[in-house]
Amino acid sequence: MIIIFSKNYGENTTDNVLNWLYHHKKNHEVIVRINGDDLLSKDFYIDISNSEFNFNNQKIDNQIVNTIWFRRTFDEDFLNIEPKIFNEFHNNKILENHLFSELRTIYRFLESFLDNSVWINTYSESLNKLKTLKLAEKHGLNIPDTYITNKIEIINKLAAGKSLITKPISDAVTLFDNDSHYMMYTSEVSEIKNEGHIFPTKLQNKIDKKFELRIFYIDDVFYSMAIFSQNDNKTKVDFRNYNYKKSNRSVPYKLPVKIESRLKELVKELNLKTCSIDMIVSKDEEYYFLEINPVGQFGMVSKPCNYHLEEQMALYILKNYEENNNKIKK
Repeated sequence: MIIIFSKNYGENTTDNVLNWLYHHKKNHEVIVRINGDDLLSKDFYIDISNSEFNFNNQKIDNQIVNTIWFRRTFDEDFLNIEPKIFNEFHNNKILENHLFSELRTIYRFLESFLDNSVWINTYSESLNKLKTLKLAEKHGLNIPDTYITNKIEIINKLAAGKSLITKPISDAVTLFDNDSHYMMYTSEVSEIKNEGHIFPTKLQNKIDKKFELRIFYIDDVFYSMAIFSQNDNKTKVDFRNYNYKKSNRSVPYKLPVKIESRLKELVKELNLKTCSIDMIVSKDEEYYFLEINPVGQFGMVSKPCNYHLEEQMALYILKNYEENNNKIKK
């Protein structure tokens, strides 16, 4: 059996990988997809004492499950407490946070319950981006000068001496409000007129870039794409601020051997089977590591570069399935 943990919408990557799985699989593999909101909307049953796990009227034997691809879980806007428990109940946010904690605990338990399986990444392997920056530096990769502060005076002092950008300390989210949505982009820092304190903020030295790199790692191979985003005012700070009228030029790219070697050391220390990596090449041709995302999208690298990564991912899952199945038979 092969299990894929994903989410129900906005996950074309999972859909495409599944299509390739069904194309390449032999007759005996059973493929089960479990989306985050399925734990609320479909039949779901665990008997811990007797090691029973049933999902959507299908028994999942923890001795038979062979390979698991952890892709995603859910977006945290899918759970709404409606109606309010009480008309004047002011703790709905606390209750919502508690319910998310309940769901996360289930995911962490399933990692140990299905520990006879080969996991291609896991829920608990979410990364601390600040810690990852230090690890990248440890493995010989350049990183931008990075600061965390809540004091406006320090921000203004830093911004007076160098060009800075700011970005989320953890993962960026999309905020929704009625019919609108708001994206979090990397932004340049300018002087703040107020004094005192703000919410803790990450600042980085702005790299004068030649181009950006988006890299997908799978089965010990790096698939890289160069994005020439610096020539467009709309995308030069953050290429995700797309110019739909005139797209950035994106081409396949071969990383230098020494950069691949250092990235491989970092990925192995983080115990990742697959991941997406962001880097920048400066105008003086230095390589700067930015971040790693274990569940990053890779369709945007796959299609422009003709890497067919969705098929590569499907074949990698089946390869792990066959290898583990052979071990079980022995």
